[in-house]
This record gives sequence, structure tokens and C-alpha cells, in this order.
Amino acid sequence: MAILLKIAAIILVLLFLIRKKWDLGLVLFLDSVLTAVLFKLNIRDFARNVGGALISGETLSLIGIVVLVLYLGHFLQAGGNFRRMVDALKNLVHDPRLILAIPSAFIGLLPMMAGAMMGAPIVEEAAGRWKLTAAWKTFFNYWFRHIWEYSWPLYINLILAAAIIQVPIKRICFYQFPFTILAASAGLVMLFKNVPYLPPEENSRRRFRDVGKVFWSIWPIFLTILLIFVLKLNMLVALGISSVLTQIFSRMSLKERWGIILQSVSLKIILLTSAVMVFKRILEVSGALDSIVRVFPPHGVTAYILLFAAPFFVGLLTGVNQAFVAIAFPILLPIIGKGQPDMILLMFAYVSGFCGILLSPAHLCLALTADYFKAELKDVYRILIWPVSVVFSAAVLVIVIFRVLS
Repeated sequence: MAILLKIAAIILVLLFLIRKKWDLGLVLFLDSVLTAVLFKLNIRDFARNVGGALISGETLSLIGIVVLVLYLGHFLQAGGNFRRMVDALKNLVHDPRLILAIPSAFIGLLPMMAGAMMGAPIVEEAAGRWKLTAAWKTFFNYWFRHIWEYSWPLYINLILAAAIIQVPIKRICFYQFPFTILAASAGLVMLFKNVPYLPPEENSRRRFRDVGKVFWSIWPIFLTILLIFVLKLNMLVALGISSVLTQIFSRMSLKERWGIILQSVSLKIILLTSAVMVFKRILEVSGALDSIVRVFPPHGVTAYILLFAAPFFVGLLTGVNQAFVAIAFPILLPIIGKGQPDMILLMFAYVSGFCGILLSPAHLCLALTADYFKAELKDVYRILIWPVSVVFSAAVLVIVIFRVLS
């Protein structure tokens, strides 16, 4: 009970300070301090791990990735590329509302920390016709960016799950693909219900060359995907190559180029990214995450509670996709099995963890996208809670029908 109260305190302080509109980076750091105090991590170990997290290769690489993603977004927006992409999509899709979903969903095929930032300027460009609120723009960009993470085999969390459970990844993807369909459907229901239909613009007509315009308008993104998936380059290297090439082929003036670079190196976002990684490190070394997954014994009714609670709360607290798999799944092995696992239980644990990720204020995609659109997180949550509930309810229904009642 004491452990649960500590975890509840960490979550409540996090949510309370966010509601008070404190800077999210500062909130995460203060929550790191609170975690250290509650789980009795001494000052020396706290300071050493904060410093270690700040200068770790993982953190520095992530900061580089986020800055380059921001740079590509600003570059394509400044060059009018997103406007041309939206104009071409208007000619290719029958319902213009789909433009609010398709680009983010496509970019979601590229596993990338804070990858939602690539789609944000496109949604911004497309949303102008409806004058959508910041919360709705944040939701559409954020939700459709993440519909693939249940079943797209290039995501690290799925790769880790397959390795830990010792089952072919294609088997996990097969069992969880219906949740990708469900997530996409839930998002489209929200889209069509809350955004009024507007007829295609009078001068729009389907032309084959518009397909080429879509690809050419965001060629740095396609190049990045090619470098990562075909040439197997490191994500940071691939983004670096694409960014350098934009400078080589750009016709912008030196002043415009320098302005885009300065705009991309956002101190606020760098500090936010660093704070997320510090928070994650303190949760790990303090024993807070281990405590969550050890509260309930792994048998009987409590096993089902553990299948939900362990991955969900790890995901909610860290906001890091790999964390809920890497931390919770090894402890869930006695319940799920290894080699010949119970795929229904595996699916339930994975969906529970990913729902925690989607709702986590520490999730970089959510934090950075909300910051980009200047949206209040509480307004985004009012929208986000419904499709997340649909996905989680479906997972509960599956486990009740095929395990509890069978």
C-alpha cells in the first residue's frame, strides 16, 4: 500500500503542476526530485544519475534527433513544401478532412522519437480551412502518428517484446494488427464527427502528377526513411544527411537559412527532452518502477491486475515506448509465458502499456506537439481520453471473452 501511495503522489504532483501551467521540463525535474525523496535515493546518487542522464549518448542523440526533426519541419514549412503537399492531397482525396490524418499516419511508419513534430506543420497548414482549435490540431497530429505502434514491426517496443517473450515478431504483429485498425477507425470517427465536411475546392481535380508533388514536397522525409530502412543508417545520421542536403539544394538566402536553424535549436525543447531522460533515469535507479511491477503477486485475479498495472504505470510515468516493454515484460514472463506464450495475455499487457504511453504527459510526441500548437494539455486530454478508452476497452473485452470466461 505504501508503494502505491508513493506512485500516486508522483502522478498527482505531475498532473497538478501541469494543470497549474508550470513548464513541463521543470515539472518533470521536480517530480524526479520527489521520486528520489520518496524512494530514499541519496543526494550523491541523485546528482550522479542526473549528470549521467544529461550527458549520456542516448540523451545527446535524442536531442540531436529532436533538433533535426524540428529543422526539417521548419525548412519544409518555410519553403512552402507543406502547402504544396496539402494542395496536391486536395486533388487526390475525395474528403478534404482526410488531409488532417493521412500525412501524420504516413510519417508514423518512420519510428522516430518526437516524430509527430514532422507532421505538425502539415496539420497546421491543412487545418486552416476549418479554423480548428489548438487541442484538436494536436489530437489529429498525435493520434494518427501512433496508430502503427501496435503492429508495425520496425518499432523498437515490438522488437523488444519479441526478444523478451522469445516469439517471432510477425506473430505479435498478426495478433495486434486489429488494434491498428481499431485505432485508425477511432481516430476517423473523431475526425468525421467533429470536423464538418467541406466540399473539395472548385479548382481541385485528380491528376497523376499530384502524386509526384506529394512525394517531392516532402522529399527529405522520404530520403530519411530510405536511409534508415534500406541503407540501415542510424536515425541521427540519416536525419543529418537529409538536413545537409536541404541546405545544398535550397535556394533560400543565407539569412533565411540561418533563421531556420536558430528557430530549430529551441532551448525550451532541449531542456524538456533532457528532463524526460532525467525523469526516466531516476525512476529506474530509485527502484520506483520495480516497485510498481512487484506490488501484485503473479497468479490468480491479481495476475490480470498486474498485466494491466505494470506496463500501464511504467508507460504513464516514463512516456518512453521502450520502457514499458523493457521494464515490465521480464517480470510478466511467469504469467505470459516464454517461447510459447499466451498471445492474448501478451496483447493485453502491450495495449495496456501503450495506452499509458498515449496518456503520459512525459511522452515527447504529446508534449512537443502540444507546445507546437500552443495547446493546453487538459484540453487535449478531454479529446484523447475517448479513443484511448475505446482501444483499451477492446483489449479488456478480448481478454474477458477468451480468457476469463473461456
